Amino acid sequence: MRRIFIIALVVFNLQVLIAQVEKKEFNYIICVDEDIIKVLQNPKITVKKDNVIIKEIPVLYYPGRLLLNTEDYEYISLLTEYEKLYLKFSYNDYSNKNKQEVFNYEIEIGVNWFDKSYLILKIYNTCKKQYKNKLEPLEGKKYTFDLETSNGQMIRIRKS
Repeated sequence: MRRIFIIALVVFNLQVLIAQVEKKEFNYIICVDEDIIKVLQNPKITVKKDNVIIKEIPVLYYPGRLLLNTEDYEYISLLTEYEKLYLKFSYNDYSNKNKQEVFNYEIEIGVNWFDKSYLILKIYNTCKKQYKNKLEPLEGKKYTFDLETSNGQMIRIRKS
């Protein structure tokens, strides 16, 4: 009886270990106001259909790496044009006066973003002085973004 219990425990632990290892890794660098971000608060990918959240997928981010479960990646790869993906996270910024400011981002992403060999997402807070008169924010937001990938780049039009 004891031997069966030990074998069952080993098998269970092995399954947990395998489930934790099955991650899909992507080469992502996220910059906010020209600084590479080292820590994101509550990063996730939200799947919406008709502006209704149908699934939230937790992700891990380390500078240069975005990780999600293989199962979640397979789910994303099967989405249709009617579902939209959003990368959502918060970022804490500390000013020179030791004042903390929390920024919340929701960036619409494409399924094809996961096909790139690398991706650099550059977010600009248009409420900050250095970007206020240079960049137009996204509709209803206080930020905008540029994107660089292995296939090219998407740069927002700058104000003259």
